Amino acid sequence: IDTYGTIGSLSRSDVNMVVTVNPNTKEVVLTSIPRDYYVDLYGKNAKDKLTHVGIYGMETTVKTIENLLDIEINYYAKVNYNALVGLVDGLDGVDVYSEYNFTSGKGYHFKKGYNTVNGDQALEFVRTRKAFVGGDRVRGENQQRMIEAIFKKISSPSVLLKYNDILKELKGSFSTNLSMDSITSLINMQLDKMPNWKMNSISLDGSDAYSSTYSCSTQELYVMIPNEETIASAKEALEKMK
Repeated sequence: IDTYGTIGSLSRSDVNMVVTVNPNTKEVVLTSIPRDYYVDLYGKNAKDKLTHVGIYGMETTVKTIENLLDIEINYYAKVNYNALVGLVDGLDGVDVYSEYNFTSGKGYHFKKGYNTVNGDQALEFVRTRKAFVGGDRVRGENQQRMIEAIFKKISSPSVLLKYNDILKELKGSFSTNLSMDSITSLINMQLDKMPNWKMNSISLDGSDAYSSTYSCSTQELYVMIPNEETIASAKEALEKMK
């Protein structure tokens, strides 16, 4: 969600990423859904931008995305700005790949190739969109790369062994329905077997338009009309992960 402070705040779900994990084949697929995707808002019989769905709560967000991709989402993690900054700083920085040279709104410069970033720089890396011709499409790709960078760093034994300290640092800035027992089990599995995970990325796409939304019916806002071919392709890829 696009805010600092406590995770209990209701705010726009500015980043929506479906993480599909197959623990048997050790594969992970990151599916990025644009923030302005014009979707059927669960329980309202109306359409809205996906980013607005966050203000109606976690269940509505999960159900809306489940219906869009025809999947069942077993677990969720809700994070805010503090969570990303705290996690990256707790990892003593991460190395993230950039496809472009660009400068963020705060003046951080990122070069094409790998960049070592701290928490504040990481937040700027995943928030920047106006620096790109592709706008939010490129931002979604950068968000996927940041997740990959964090995953790579956090999967090392030296970091996994201090996961309790990291979780304490993040207290109050994330929520999840994944139990602590499940988190511990996953960490022990990684420490015991140290598998090499293969990560792939999918990005849904669409066309630019203006339309009224459930949360703002008095004026037309920018929306992205979903490209059904990209949705069908994502559904097929996720089905193969079963």
